[in-house]
Amino acid sequence: MDRRAKTAQPQGGSQAAPFRRLANIGAKKAAFPTFIEPCHPTLKRRPPDGPGWLHEIKFDGYRAQLHLHDAKATVYSRSGLDWTKEFNSIAMAAEEFADHDLVMDGEATVFGKTGLPDFQALRRELAKSASPRLTFQAFDLLYLDGYDLRRMPLIERKRVLRELIGDRPGAVAYVDHLDIHEGDEVYEQACMMGLEGIVSKRKDAPYRSGRQEIWTKTKCTKRAAFPIIAFVEKLGAQPRRIASLYLGRWEGDRLVYAGKAQTGYTLAAARAVRQRLDPLIIGTSPLSHPIKKPKATWVEPQVCAEVAYGGVTDDGLLREPVFKGLQKEPSSMPAKSTAAAPASSQVPRENILQLLPDAVVPSKEELVSYWTRASDRALHFLGGRPLKLVRHVNGTTFYHKGPLPPIPPEVHQLRIEKREGGEGVRLWVDDLAGLLGLVEIGVVELHPWAATVDDIEHADTLIFDLDPGEGIEWEFVVDTAFRLRDLLDAEGFKTWPKLTGGKGVHLMAPLPQKMTHNAVHAYAKRLAQQFASSDPDRYVTSAQLSHRPGRLFLDYLRNGRGTTAVGTYSPRARSGFPVAAPVTWKEIERRIKPDAFTMSRPPRRRRGV
Repeated sequence: MDRRAKTAQPQGGSQAAPFRRLANIGAKKAAFPTFIEPCHPTLKRRPPDGPGWLHEIKFDGYRAQLHLHDAKATVYSRSGLDWTKEFNSIAMAAEEFADHDLVMDGEATVFGKTGLPDFQALRRELAKSASPRLTFQAFDLLYLDGYDLRRMPLIERKRVLRELIGDRPGAVAYVDHLDIHEGDEVYEQACMMGLEGIVSKRKDAPYRSGRQEIWTKTKCTKRAAFPIIAFVEKLGAQPRRIASLYLGRWEGDRLVYAGKAQTGYTLAAARAVRQRLDPLIIGTSPLSHPIKKPKATWVEPQVCAEVAYGGVTDDGLLREPVFKGLQKEPSSMPAKSTAAAPASSQVPRENILQLLPDAVVPSKEELVSYWTRASDRALHFLGGRPLKLVRHVNGTTFYHKGPLPPIPPEVHQLRIEKREGGEGVRLWVDDLAGLLGLVEIGVVELHPWAATVDDIEHADTLIFDLDPGEGIEWEFVVDTAFRLRDLLDAEGFKTWPKLTGGKGVHLMAPLPQKMTHNAVHAYAKRLAQQFASSDPDRYVTSAQLSHRPGRLFLDYLRNGRGTTAVGTYSPRARSGFPVAAPVTWKEIERRIKPDAFTMSRPPRRRRGV
């Protein structure tokens, strides 16, 4: 039987009626498209008001694009990856529309026990081959039966989409909207219901790819007070101040771990909180079931922190907690003096290119164990390249420059002509013994050149570092990574992503043939500036710190003779000992965090390459 003969009847009349007039309202005859770059809403603090806007629920899921062509369904991720296998149940459900050729924009979502979209449940369901709980919430229709609908006003596209889907039960559902002039009212109700937020859209707007102001999103943030159970101190800071807080929550008479608030601190607040907690310091964890946090200074849970957060994970941990202040307490609480003697350094000044006063370093034993396990994978990226080194010596962590200590014979030395003139020495390794030799002289981090020791004057890799400033969401970093990947692909480069172990992600583009460092630098600068010009309010190409709050730094400065980026598989001198790790684009799509891998939990394969 011909599947196209099974015509679905739209709600309220014959099939042809709602679609016959498409050309009269802006639709254009067109061949079936490939993946269409989505329209991405711009994040706003408050939603827009007025009769020109409609408002929809912001679903907590994965953005997806559903294509149905010649009765075959394909589901794409937000960046164009084929996720039909992961979203198999959605693809199967789409077969009820098999008499149409169509492209729908929407969100893959799972509804939790409360009836609300549940991102944690969605991640669990994706591990299954075909989940009956997975739904596709369709909020836009971009193509239908030979017509490109993107030039039509949104309200007309939604009308056709509603008539196409109707009220039929199933995994493909229509996302209705509220036509209310007061966006604040819709937003407040959404937050009271426990939703993630709302998306507001211009009714009369065509569909435009990329980040747009015609769609805006306003996210709900929950806010509550949690007892402070520990803090991590900002190393070397004078006066002393905290870097982050560990939080608990009460379950009856049990105190359980709730997560770590790492952002939101002004300099004054970090100092005040440190002083406030000083008289409460204790030697052991106050939790009912203690957890291992080597860098924590435990305190009596008598002071509560006001925290904004996005939700709670399956493990009961706060999602994206941000410190907002201390809960109001009587001001008579005693506080000890924070005066302390300044730390001294026994490292010669001529060896310090840059101090890292906030560094947290693993022991030599931990480094030896890590490199013994990871060297085979790591040397693929680190071997045979001149290295810039982060060392930890006599309690001081720093980028090394100048004269070297006695070098173990397993570590090779390369004499070079320095950019500023004169002769210098760069170390390099090609086996496990060399890596362990670096550990002997206190090396924690390895930052290789984008060139090999047999040809240091020519680069073999183009590197972009996406470094988010304060206030930039990880979702925006991910979106940018895919857009920049597509730009580089159009330029003829195949890129792979690397998590930095810090805040951002590197895009690594092997060069088809080597280029001089100056040529690579100039090329990277031009591409970065071209890309940033598309949205100067969100992107910056200047390394100046004052330019970076609220913007994403497109760091092209990793390209050049002697300039480096943290090496793939290198440990980082940070809390938890994260590792710079190669990953796949699919993992980036799933919002894997930049510090997802650690020395104790390293990646197991050469990802992304």
